[in-house]
Amino acid sequence: MGNQGEELLMAAYKSSNFTAGCLEICLFYVRITFCAVDVVPDHLILRHLRREIGVLLEINGCRILSSDTIFITLSRDRVDKGSSEVTYVRTDNVRVFGTVEFEVHEKKEELILCGSLERVEGTWDNGNGTGWSMDCYNAASFGSGGSVFFQSKIGVSSPSIEVYVASCCSGVPLILTKTIQVSPRRKLFRHSMLDSIPEDEGVGKEH
Repeated sequence: MGNQGEELLMAAYKSSNFTAGCLEICLFYVRITFCAVDVVPDHLILRHLRREIGVLLEINGCRILSSDTIFITLSRDRVDKGSSEVTYVRTDNVRVFGTVEFEVHEKKEELILCGSLERVEGTWDNGNGTGWSMDCYNAASFGSGGSVFFQSKIGVSSPSIEVYVASCCSGVPLILTKTIQVSPRRKLFRHSMLDSIPEDEGVGKEH
């Protein structure tokens, strides 16, 4: 179909009711507990992957082509030394229609987790037959010893990760959460390279 055809498709959606049944996100955060809070980075990177044609993604009022990969900075919001936890947050206004996949990176070469947001059918409080679910799992390489979140020398070896999304669907508030318990692994040899991630703060995209 190409970019031109997709742009025509998105132009058609501009005149449609995108809000009905879509997921409207106002807060996305990642909380990592039982980690070495003295050495954690000041931000993580949220990566929205390329999507199928017809799956719509809008960030702060800007429609994103499904052929684009978007990078968003999750800023460190709170560090609690008492509970050994750190929270990274983003408060963009995001609207999604269709299944989208995302990744959270610690840095270029360290993938922390993968996840997806997906429409599901069922009976919901808003009276519609469509709702949303989120699934997340930690990357196979995370926990192999390369991450600053693992510091065995001070007794930190098994952090947990919470992904939290505050949103609404058809005007009804919707909270999506997923908690992952990470098990330490022996360091793995990487057979493939991750896509390059820009260093710029804020939002970036890859064509």
